[in-house]
Order: sequence, then C-alpha cells, then structure tokens
Amino acid sequence: MKTLARFTLAFVVALGVVPGVAGADTIQGRWKLLAAEDLRADGSVARLPWGKHPVGSIIVEGGSCYVQIMSSDVPSFTGTTAVGQQMKTSQQSNYIAYTGPCTIDEAAGKVVLKVEAAWRPDYVGTEQTRYFRFENGRMFFGVAPNSMRIGNEPVTRRLTLERAGPPEP
Repeated sequence: MKTLARFTLAFVVALGVVPGVAGADTIQGRWKLLAAEDLRADGSVARLPWGKHPVGSIIVEGGSCYVQIMSSDVPSFTGTTAVGQQMKTSQQSNYIAYTGPCTIDEAAGKVVLKVEAAWRPDYVGTEQTRYFRFENGRMFFGVAPNSMRIGNEPVTRRLTLERAGPPEP
C-alpha cells in the first residue's frame, strides 16, 4: 500500500496538481482592475490616480504582459478648445497602457516588462518592474514601495485586481 501511495503522490506532483492547492495563485491570466491607489508610508490613501472607479485590466499570457487603465470619470469634449488638444490632455491624465514581453518570478512576486508599445513614447524601450501578491482571491500589483512621489511625499501605487479569466495551460 505504501508503494501505491508513493506512486500516486509522485504522479500528482509530476502533474503539478497538489491536493488543496489546485488553482494556486499565479499572475498568469486575465485580471480586472477594482481599485488604484497611491498609498502613503502609513498605508493611508494619498490619491486615487484614476478616480474612484477606474477601469482596466492586466493580462499576462505566453510571456507577454498588457496593462491598460483609465478613469471612468472622463468628461465629454466640449467648448472652443480643439478636440485634438482635449484628447491629448485627457489621455495624459486619465489613461495609461503599455505592453511587451515579460519575465515573471512568481516566487519573488515580481514581473519585469520590456515595453514595446505605450501611451507615452518615453516608456517604449524601458524595463518596468512591478511587484505582486495575492490575498483572499485578489491580486495587489504595483511599483516598489515608496518609489513614487506626490510633491515631496513618497507613495506606493497599488492596483487591486480580481481574476477575470483562467491562466493559460
């Protein structure tokens, strides 16, 4: 009987399926944005960069990453200012998107994305390192702690996401 138990355990481990860990957290797959916050060192919210109800997603599949976020509170273009200028201003403050191949270190909770296309030309060709962790079925994703600033105050951008699609096999 011990031989059968060992064989079964070896087979289960070889398949990557561990009882009680099926569907273990992985960044692979499609994620829907729930919140975006810039946090102070004490954990309080300093700013909501895309408003109270941002929309967006992160997709990590086949060695590529896609990030897209925008404010859902974008006003309609009106007035005498040219629509093109209004679009440019709105895009810079209400929208981000970038994509490229990525290297993932699940154990360290880190992904490095080499940007091939972005909403800002100065992002193209850069490497963007982001950190992630899982808690209660959600993923928290963002830059290194205290690596951003609002004025002189260091903040950490944190995105809260929920799985929107299964990881690729």
